[in-house]
Amino acid sequence: MRENAIYTVTPPDLLLPTSGPIVTVISTDKDFVDGVETLYENIFNTVSVALYHPNGQITEKNLAWLLSAMRMSDTVYVDLDNLNELGIALVLLAQSKNVYISERNKKQGIVKLLNSTNHQIFESIKEYSQYVIEGLEFDASI
Repeated sequence: MRENAIYTVTPPDLLLPTSGPIVTVISTDKDFVDGVETLYENIFNTVSVALYHPNGQITEKNLAWLLSAMRMSDTVYVDLDNLNELGIALVLLAQSKNVYISERNKKQGIVKLLNSTNHQIFESIKEYSQYVIEGLEFDASI
């Protein structure tokens, strides 16, 4: 049972919580956004979570807002399958902690480019969560 809220923040609003993670989701796919929200519901059920997303395509109108959200986020989830050209440029230049996910490998060129520059690409949000859990289990055993 969730004790605190997940606050969904879309342009032009901002929310700076006093505690809890700030996450940005870059995707036009509602299922992808819901998947990230579910991940945080399961992990952080006793603290509030601020979940930023552009609520549509990345455009010149929401670019500055999104860049600000990404820079203050603990993690940025990037849906490579549904990213436009402006979004690709944004995530590569934002200097944020990005988690790249390509479920359907729709943009093979971008995936190859990211792989060749030592970026890890996950096939799903579930695969990423398992990767994190395995890393936590490894750290605990040291």
